[in-house]
Amino acid sequence: MKALVVYYSFEGNTEFIANAISEILNIPTIRIHPVKNLTSTGFSKYVWGGGQVVMGIKPKLEPIVIDFKEYDVIFLGSPIWAGTYAPPIKTLLEEGVFKNKKVYYFYTHEGGAQNAERRAESVISKFNEYVSARGFIDVLKNQNESRKKAQQWASECAQQIK
Repeated sequence: MKALVVYYSFEGNTEFIANAISEILNIPTIRIHPVKNLTSTGFSKYVWGGGQVVMGIKPKLEPIVIDFKEYDVIFLGSPIWAGTYAPPIKTLLEEGVFKNKKVYYFYTHEGGAQNAERRAESVISKFNEYVSARGFIDVLKNQNESRKKAQQWASECAQQIK
């Protein structure tokens, strides 16, 4: 089975985990980008990012230069905003950009992610098979620990994929 890491990262936490998974499994990564990216920092990023979630915004994405038909397994990563996946991931999932894949979902957060897996599972399951999920907290503050946890989870997932 061919696998791929697809992710959105705002501050680098999700990218860090995506790269750790990619390294241990030796699979490619694709970072998705909204056409108009959020540029707020500090407290205002929470207001604007959370506002996008609450308003149900699905931002237009820059073209994705990969044929998802070539892959059977997707490791899908997102930061958690207002208790759920970020709006660019919403666009990707709700528009069915990829279908009939086994999806391993990972997310990064700084707390407040209690329902993140359940919310993602319900949307992922519309077009794909939701296999499992893993959350990573305070990634860039604890890089060594985060990398080990990501690599351990990726190794466990690899056993299921074979």
